[in-house]
Amino acid sequence: MSKLDQFASAFKSAAKAVYAHTPVTVGKVMVVSDLPAERSRRFADDVTDFLRVLGDRDPVVWHEHGAKPDEDVGNLLDEIERERPDLICCYRNLHGRARSFPFSLGAHVDVLTQATTTPVLLLPLPTDDGRLVETCENTDTVLVLTDHLTGRDRLVDYALRFTSTGGTLILAHLEDDAVFERYLDTIGKIPSIDTDNARDRIRSQLCKEPHDYIRSVREVLAVTAPNLRVEEEVRMGHRIGDCKQLVEKGDVDLVVMNTKDAEQLAMHGLAHPIAIELRGVPLLML
Repeated sequence: MSKLDQFASAFKSAAKAVYAHTPVTVGKVMVVSDLPAERSRRFADDVTDFLRVLGDRDPVVWHEHGAKPDEDVGNLLDEIERERPDLICCYRNLHGRARSFPFSLGAHVDVLTQATTTPVLLLPLPTDDGRLVETCENTDTVLVLTDHLTGRDRLVDYALRFTSTGGTLILAHLEDDAVFERYLDTIGKIPSIDTDNARDRIRSQLCKEPHDYIRSVREVLAVTAPNLRVEEEVRMGHRIGDCKQLVEKGDVDLVVMNTKDAEQLAMHGLAHPIAIELRGVPLLML
């Protein structure tokens, strides 16, 4: 390696992404359901209670939208355009017949998460009498879940806004070990590269960057949210299995993740399978 390459590598290694906090405002929330009127109101009341953290700092306007049987997703988008909410709350398979089957989110949810810029809170299915499930009591423990945490300030900002005062914010960065091993297999076929050294150095660097970023988050929140506990989970593993393990291990009340990809119309690769698998945990989809 030339001295120029060594200098460039050292310079890039020293450059670190630092968290910069931007307050999140949630002034209006739309709760969408396709339940009969009485059960729809009951569900909306439960959602309001679950998200009481939003009203701790600023007043919140709650708008209930009871989707009619003949309503299509276009009507719902028109309503969103009129109301301009800062958050949409709903559940899987609105107007869908496959509500109890864990294979899809339904056309309405797919469109909401991709055709609008409004964050969507995907909640567990309501009970037969229209109640939010008992596990949705509060947002004391919030998990940011991504395969690229470094520099994702917006994810942290939203997670912070939804975490109850004195609660726990878990920042999780998951590297796909299958992808890592595929690249290491390719590196092992290049004689000029020391495979064992590459394995250790690359793994170390992949984990170091999110560690450094989380340290910067802690430094900022020590001033802006001193009562908040910040935990980190930086690991390599199988995405879905480790995601479920993190949620169960941390007794998580809410998962925050990205769902949009600038280069595609479909949901971001990691988000869709997680949303399918984690049916009992509220998911804030940005």
